[in-house]
Amino acid sequence: MPNSSLTTGYAIEALACLARHGSHSMLVREIAEATEMPLPYLAKIFHRLSEAGIVETKRGYKGGVKLTRPPADITLLEIDAAVEGAKTGGNEPHAAEVPSRPNTFWQAFHKSYRDKLAAMTLAEVLAYDTSPSQG
Repeated sequence: MPNSSLTTGYAIEALACLARHGSHSMLVREIAEATEMPLPYLAKIFHRLSEAGIVETKRGYKGGVKLTRPPADITLLEIDAAVEGAKTGGNEPHAAEVPSRPNTFWQAFHKSYRDKLAAMTLAEVLAYDTSPSQG
């Protein structure tokens, strides 16, 4: 199965929170409070997202973080690569996901999973979060 890590999930949720706030900056502390995520962990995630160019950060008065592009221009694969890149070498599958034998079911499964992450944007996450509950 794919290892959609807790870190990637936190990053997607934090970025969705930021995107819902509009084009204004938010403090990481505010995002942590709104999403109920641990502040130190979230600060590390935002550092990685900043290094990847997904968010920009500003210190001091009127500081905080904000998206560098519209949510429709940020893929979930890009977010995953930003926060998991140090573990995975960027766009390569997570080490635990790489099967030792070629052409296995799991290789095909992981390729399909990564293709779905590449095709889905942060804007789609926002649309899903605001759609009426299917019930």
